[in-house]
Amino acid sequence: MDLNLDVNEIINLDNFSGVAPVFPLSNVVLFPNVLLPLHIFEKRYQKMVADALSGEKIITMSLLKPGWENCYYGCPEIYKTACMGRIVSTEYFDDGRSNIVLYGLKRVELSEIKQDLPYRMAHLTIKEDMINGSEELYRRHIEDLLCRWNEMMGEEQKDHRIEVNTGLPIDRLTDTLATLIISNIFDRQGLLEQLDAIKRAEMIINYIQTRLDILKYTSKLSSSILETRNLN
Repeated sequence: MDLNLDVNEIINLDNFSGVAPVFPLSNVVLFPNVLLPLHIFEKRYQKMVADALSGEKIITMSLLKPGWENCYYGCPEIYKTACMGRIVSTEYFDDGRSNIVLYGLKRVELSEIKQDLPYRMAHLTIKEDMINGSEELYRRHIEDLLCRWNEMMGEEQKDHRIEVNTGLPIDRLTDTLATLIISNIFDRQGLLEQLDAIKRAEMIINYIQTRLDILKYTSKLSSSILETRNLN
């Protein structure tokens, strides 16, 4: 995604009001310092985007809890740990739909407020990251696992290689990897709720190691089956 962004301006929250609209979805978890493209087609969220653009350009992405299908157009339950983001790009269509891009800013805790609006609003309490451990030790471990993973992805599987700047601070590295490699939405939510970046690193390491173990096992099994067929 090629956007010319003034990141320092985007992440500046000095004058943040503390209140922002909430955009609940069932399949999206936003992380800080990550770009998220969204297609806006519901009327209530078209209004939400218009109102956000006329103000602080901030929208909070929150994951819907299981069972949301029963009252999607009402007020289904959401996870209170969410991520606020700032709109950095907008593309409008003639029928009122739009494409926007959010830049993730901070983990937040939601406290919803009732307003006469078609969308939800909340007070946001910003939750800062902690780093309780050796950042460099975990970075090297992640770097080693990614190297092993990419080596196992041959030329035919190069699209499955994980390309990331491992020199990022550990909090940003874990959030970037969570976006790139974690497919289960509730695992992503768990990583969002974990404020300790070192514990997030441990979760990421365990995930990659498990994937590597499965890959090795299936590769060994395939070789064994092929060898058996050749003997027959």
